[in-house]
Amino acid sequence: MNTFPLIALLCGMSLLSGCSLLGYHKPRKAERAPPEEASKVTFPDSMEQGVHLDGPAMAALEVAMNAFLPPDRKPDARDEPLAQCLMRRDTYDASVLKENDDLYFVSFLPRLARCGIELEPPLMDAGAVYAINGRGRILAEL
Repeated sequence: MNTFPLIALLCGMSLLSGCSLLGYHKPRKAERAPPEEASKVTFPDSMEQGVHLDGPAMAALEVAMNAFLPPDRKPDARDEPLAQCLMRRDTYDASVLKENDDLYFVSFLPRLARCGIELEPPLMDAGAVYAINGRGRILAEL
């Protein structure tokens, strides 16, 4: 009797239980507003004036955001208010430039005022720019 498949299965199962140790992160489920708050929302008649991203651009934005601010990243404790601000995804403005169907540039620029922080001189290296191909691979980073 060949026991190799059983051993491989048990080893695989033990690895799955430790996925968080290997960098696996399960995204949080989106929070929903209570019904009384949701009932106050009026949807627009058209989305034409909105920002439009095609599927590959959305994927490039997601890849870049997860590289720039990984979901499991911990703040730097040296400057707690600033570190906490820089850890928030809503601190950043993002721009996506579609160079062609296989090349997207995604940039992140912090807006510290959203956290009530005004720095003089302003931070010069808090953002990032990523070059991402149409398959969602990071080609380069500035």
